[in-house]
Amino acid sequence: MATDPPKIPHALEDPEDSTRSERQPTGSTIPDPLSTEEHGRLFSAYRDNYLLPNDGEEQDRLDLQHTAWKHILKGRLYMAPIVDPVNALDIGTGTGIWAIEFARKHPNTNIIGTDISLIQPSENIPPNVKFEREDSEQEWIFDRLFDFIHWRLMVSCFTDFEAMIRKCFHHLKPGGWSEFHEGTFELVPADDAAAEVLKGSALEQAFKAGPAAGAAIGRDFDAPKKFKKWMLEAGFVDVVEEQRLIPINSWPVSREDKLIGSWQCLNFLKLSGGLGKMLQASGFPSEDLPEFQERFRHDVTWAQMRVYFPVFIVYGRKPF
Repeated sequence: MATDPPKIPHALEDPEDSTRSERQPTGSTIPDPLSTEEHGRLFSAYRDNYLLPNDGEEQDRLDLQHTAWKHILKGRLYMAPIVDPVNALDIGTGTGIWAIEFARKHPNTNIIGTDISLIQPSENIPPNVKFEREDSEQEWIFDRLFDFIHWRLMVSCFTDFEAMIRKCFHHLKPGGWSEFHEGTFELVPADDAAAEVLKGSALEQAFKAGPAAGAAIGRDFDAPKKFKKWMLEAGFVDVVEEQRLIPINSWPVSREDKLIGSWQCLNFLKLSGGLGKMLQASGFPSEDLPEFQERFRHDVTWAQMRVYFPVFIVYGRKPF
């Protein structure tokens, strides 16, 4: 992984060029045939209450987000102490980039990636990975139990995370692990001055719009705070919860946090164009979207926007 942070505006001419050498996109930019157009973007028609697009632009962002998240984990794909699982499942696999890397890291593991959108590559992928269209909140129809079940950044996707965690427990082999990575729609200012900068900003408005949009369609964006509790109640043991504060851009002084923040900034810049459905679900007027998205892009690159957002990494084992 690269050690130099990708430059961001206020220190950047071309964010695309600064990241191209490190990012390894899946190359899957063919629209899912079950897609519909809204706000000039393509969205899944398989389940129409998913708030983010599934088009080529979003697929590119998901690949970038994968790299950004690996920087949070210091290059790792997961934190659970798994060794050589026989069967693994990646829920909400997106472009499949995590599952593909996992398959290469564990060539003796059979891994299935599931998603409501079929946007994963079908060529030049390891033979031990396959992708299936599935709504994971419906009944799972697998002919096996799994040694490892993973999902990442699904907070806007599920209506009942507690039930999903119980389902993961049920579909694990004894001794198997489940691991969940999530962010919450909260912002934590670095100090009082940063709190004043944040107040009333488009960034703050967007982070309030997320939970409002989620509530409108039955999603709880605070659910990650309860993952550990729900895992313990489901029967998991050795449950570990890691909470981290992630900078929104490259404002931190430390090199490591600056690198993490730079990647997150690029992720948010790419995300800005796909916020229309979420913002409108929260009651935002459609005619105001272009101006709001421009202010959002300014805010996430502003050096004075010294804020963090919380992430949760939670994993646990099914007892023997």
